[in-house]
Amino acid sequence: MPERDEERMDMARLAEILDAYGADPRRWPADERDPALALLSESDEARALRDAAASLDTLLDLSYAPSPAPALMAAILAAAQPIGWRRWLADFWPVGPAWQPVSALAAAVVLGIAVGAGAPEIVLPDAADGAIADVESLALGPAFDLEDGL
Repeated sequence: MPERDEERMDMARLAEILDAYGADPRRWPADERDPALALLSESDEARALRDAAASLDTLLDLSYAPSPAPALMAAILAAAQPIGWRRWLADFWPVGPAWQPVSALAAAVVLGIAVGAGAPEIVLPDAADGAIADVESLALGPAFDLEDGL
């Protein structure tokens, strides 16, 4: 059965996979593994690319990665700490950027002032109104009476 064009692997893509993931097929993208293995089984050029990648993998596995000097680690960690007022702000509000809650508070204040200044015709209900007294007795109990004094 002939393979579809989308399932066939070309040499350029195999070279990209080998450069990015190495010669071990277990590290290759799962959806491209079978087409790449099929190309390897039928092409000497593909096997030469895989052998070169395997040699590079071996060299990388044998290489030594030095651990950083303690002075370098201390300098990096010191540079990462905020200084001055930013340190105070980070200690005061350690959960993230402080501009978000501050801007929410400022928006609430502006909205409150705008509603208060823009709607002066709002009238509070009279405490002597019978409906208000009924609601108060339901909410606060029959012993509560605003008329008796606060």
